[in-house]
Amino acid sequence: MTEKKLDIKEFEKKYVARLQNRSLDWNVLKFQEDIDPRYKRAQMRYIGRGATANADANVITAENFTLSTMVLPPGCIGPLHLHDDVEEVFFILKGNVTALIQEDSDSEVHEIALNERDCISSPPGVYRGIRNDGDEEALMLVMLGANKPNLPTYPEGSELEEVRIQRAKEREAIINQK
Repeated sequence: MTEKKLDIKEFEKKYVARLQNRSLDWNVLKFQEDIDPRYKRAQMRYIGRGATANADANVITAENFTLSTMVLPPGCIGPLHLHDDVEEVFFILKGNVTALIQEDSDSEVHEIALNERDCISSPPGVYRGIRNDGDEEALMLVMLGANKPNLPTYPEGSELEEVRIQRAKEREAIINQK
């Protein structure tokens, strides 16, 4: 039996994502911004397509988790949402933000201040969000614990939840193209 030698060029092509080949995607979450301008933020994907299941082919194929960076402008919010199937990690690279945690859509929203190099992990089934109360944009590393996380849900009766239901079919079509 002959051992196949590692082709480093193919390895690099498949497993290395370089900043120079990425761009901030201000449109992937635009459906949220259309409901409230404070929901404006941008994502730069590295591993996997994330819960949005966008059509970005310029990513490392996810096997067990997704990884992206997120830019959150001053005064903007990543709205409360719930992933029923994965934990979600926010690692603050730049700026100071407030994590929003809620047990269920009827309970109190708790706020936790996070500074540079602070990290929060939200388990499945807990509403989570993030808010930039500072004067400068915040930059975060975001990781989801599955290669194709379920589309998050939003509080019952909210405009975001109504839009999510409409977008679920579009997302499935993108996932099934692969």
